[in-house]
Parts: sequence; structure tokens; C-alpha cells
Amino acid sequence: MPGPALSAIIDPTRGAKITSLKDPRGVEWLTQAAATAKPGTPFIDAEMAGWDECAPTIVSCRVNGCDLPDHGDLWDSSFAVDKDTSTVSAIGHSLGYEFRRRVTATRTGLYLEYQVTALDRPVPFLYAAHPQFLAQPGTHVDVPRLRHVVDVLDPTLPRHEWSAPLATIDTVAPGGYRKLYADPDKPTYSARLIHPDGASLEMNWSMACPYLGIWFDNSAYSREPVIAIEPATGYFDALDTAVAHGRAPQLQRGKPLSWWIKLTITTANASRGV
Repeated sequence: MPGPALSAIIDPTRGAKITSLKDPRGVEWLTQAAATAKPGTPFIDAEMAGWDECAPTIVSCRVNGCDLPDHGDLWDSSFAVDKDTSTVSAIGHSLGYEFRRRVTATRTGLYLEYQVTALDRPVPFLYAAHPQFLAQPGTHVDVPRLRHVVDVLDPTLPRHEWSAPLATIDTVAPGGYRKLYADPDKPTYSARLIHPDGASLEMNWSMACPYLGIWFDNSAYSREPVIAIEPATGYFDALDTAVAHGRAPQLQRGKPLSWWIKLTITTANASRGV
């Protein structure tokens, strides 16, 4: 999908994964896969690259008597393509829902529109974007007005002040990782990935995704350092946890849940006013 600001490549056979995002300079923003994994491969043994759509959970868990797989049941699915509307769709068989996404190019980036509907009975639902952005040394995340984050990898869920050291890949030891969530009581709708040369990729999203996870991986699971900016409909990571906290929406048959994500690219030259 060529665009004036971002060009995307999408693989419908692999969960409608966005495999490439290139800016006008030809710079790639997403980590690339060494090879395409076979269907049925566990998530951490699969591509570990690109932008996956994670639903109805991130962490494997059991909900409504159903076992939900690691990172959900969409990323490993084959999506149907409607070329007339540029829409891809798939059925989430674990809980019974239909997931639809439409991507359009804009003057400044991309616009992603989502819609999900329960097929039969009401079901809880958690969606999180999972874009694994390349994070060379000096790459960091800017989140407007963010004051506190929660370390969700620590069982005690400690709160920390958001700071420059927490916002960068540089403070993650080689082979290490970090997962933070923006304060769940303060909805967050924007974040920006900034490269050391000043180029940035800004993500804005709608009110249906009030939670933000930020994943830093310094080659622990990915083949190279990455940062994932993960707007989400639930808090946090495992759907059963989100349900227990009262922080997961309920899908209803015939009443779609809709949201959008907007990507805006600013290249290094543009950011310097050149």
C-alpha cells in the first residue's frame, strides 16, 4: 500500500500483519522477519517482527471456559480480503467474534479503522496493537502529559514516575526487556516513537482504547532491539486479569465495538525545518 508519507506491506495470510512501514526516505520502521513462520508456531517462536493484531488477549489465559492462546488467535489466522473496501477480516474462534480492519493512506501517514462484533453470546474482549518498531540506540518514547507508569512484569505492580531513563531502549540491558503501562486511571490517547536523528512516528487513537502498554525488548525475544507502542482496549495483557479488574469491554451481537489508530510520520529533515 503506497502512500505519500508511509508505505505499508500487509500479509493477509499471517494475521493481516503489517510487515513493513517505510517513510519517504526509504527508512524501515518495523523490525523484519528472518523468515515467515508456519501456521501453528508459538508466538515467541514465530516471526517476532512487524505489526501484529493481538486479540482477545495478549497473555494466554482461560476465560468463559475457553483457553485463549498466547497473543490471541488473530495473529496466526488467515484473513479474508475485500479489495473493494480495502478491508481485511477474520473470525476469532476462541470466544466467537468477527474482527475487521481497514487501512488507508493519508497525506501524513496511515489511518487504521477497526470493528469487532460478537457472533453469538456476549463476550469480554481485549485488543492491543503490537507494532515492533526498530529501536536503535538513542530511540525513545514520548507520551504527552504522562506522569506515572506501572511495571506489570513485577507481581507487586509498582508505580514509577515516568522519566527519560524509563522511556528509552538504552536502559534495557542486552537480552533484557521491560513492560510498562501508562497509569490506567489516566486514559492515554497518543504516543510518539523518536529516533536519535529526530525522525518520529506519532500514534494517536480513539477513546475505545484508553490504555497504553509500552514494551521494550533489547534482543530478548526479537532478533534486534525493538519498542512496541500498544494502545489497548483492556488493562492489562491477560483478558482474565482485565475482566477481574473491570477493565475490559463486553462485545455484544449486533453492536460493533469500533476504534481507530492514526499514524503520522515526521522525517528528520522535516523535524529540523529543512
